[in-house]
Amino acid sequence: MVEVLESCFVVPSDETPKGRLWLSNLDQVAPRIFLGSVYFYNKTDATSFFSVEALKASLSKALVLFYPLAGRYTVGSDGRVELDCNAEGCFFVRAQLERTMDSINFQPSPELEGLFVPSVEMAGSPFIMLMIQVTYLKCGGIVLGFAFNHVFGDGQSSFHFTRTWASIIRGDLRSIIPPSLDQTTLRSRSPPVVKFDHREYIAEGTAIPTSTSSTTIKFTISKEQVRSLKSRCSRGSVSRTSSFCAVVSLVWKCYCDAKGLDPETTSNLIFTVDIRDRLKPPLPKQHFSNAVVRRSVQSKVCDITTNPQHAVAERVKAAIDSVNDEYIRSLIDHLEVVKNKVFTPKEVPESHLRVVSTLGMSIYDADFGFGVPQLVSRWRVTGNRVVYISDEPVINGGIEVVVTVDSPTMHRFEKMFAEELFNANIEHSLSIGTKVGQEKQIGQSKL
Repeated sequence: MVEVLESCFVVPSDETPKGRLWLSNLDQVAPRIFLGSVYFYNKTDATSFFSVEALKASLSKALVLFYPLAGRYTVGSDGRVELDCNAEGCFFVRAQLERTMDSINFQPSPELEGLFVPSVEMAGSPFIMLMIQVTYLKCGGIVLGFAFNHVFGDGQSSFHFTRTWASIIRGDLRSIIPPSLDQTTLRSRSPPVVKFDHREYIAEGTAIPTSTSSTTIKFTISKEQVRSLKSRCSRGSVSRTSSFCAVVSLVWKCYCDAKGLDPETTSNLIFTVDIRDRLKPPLPKQHFSNAVVRRSVQSKVCDITTNPQHAVAERVKAAIDSVNDEYIRSLIDHLEVVKNKVFTPKEVPESHLRVVSTLGMSIYDADFGFGVPQLVSRWRVTGNRVVYISDEPVINGGIEVVVTVDSPTMHRFEKMFAEELFNANIEHSLSIGTKVGQEKQIGQSKL
């Protein structure tokens, strides 16, 4: 059991703006849940290794820049969520655990959450925006656990805060980029103009209870395997395939096959797309809010399992490319029209798959003065049939894939996924060999 040594609220070190902060329609449809990560750091010889006093002092300074995180969210009479910037502070916990780093299962689980992340009950308010716990382990290492309220902020925003806090405690003030908190560019038009169906935001059905028989496994894809998958998916395509499309298309194919779904059943791949650089004019990179939109690709199971992977990857890429300024404005207007009728399921149907990606977000860029974390992990799996994709910390260009599905499907999925990665490597090697041979023949013919 983890032993709590101290719990308190850390408030901004200086005066911050007060009052209500308007939140966009994209914030309105964000799940009102806590998300975040746990950061594992090995013990160093530094005498000030993760000093609680230094952590709290620097956190207090970070909250001056990110002052909405020191407030509380509230729901108005019209059902809209607003942020009350009252500077009441974020919840901070200091704890210790008589366990070593190598005895801890780093995969997302209720145990990981219970050990290293504060609960709403501890904080005393479900409307709090940020909770942090620093836990000192028996081996001398420490774990930093973050719980960000999804009401105001996506993954990009939460990592921006973590990097800033780390920069402050290191004294590296030149690398700090203050967040952009202006939400007015995400207001709906008057009158609203909806040009697309936005099926990902249509109210329908009732919430599906979360399955208790799911299994979570982490797969590591090497840089060479990623390259092989991208090469396989680029065949017949006019442009190169991204790492996201290459990996996700393979996961989708393997899942539909391993699940043994009816070939005529429609499967839905659901994911989010960052819109910061897709609007005109683009949002600042440091824009702080839920600046993502849901997209999905629908297809019959038989088409997913029998078509080559590059055809599936092209479908995913087309859905991502369709998210332009016109599409985003239409979605914001759609959300203004339907208001509180948007349905967010707790779990997708068994034929569907949900993907959450942090590729390219530099989640390991969290040096608090003692080096980067040894490991960063999500502490929560939000339902069944969910896939988390992130950059692999050790292998430059590698990717981690965390998959949560029911146990029987996982047994088959694991085997299929490994076989497809192996086959992609062989195909890529043969392709390179053929290309080199052709180049040699051309060179010889010129001689």
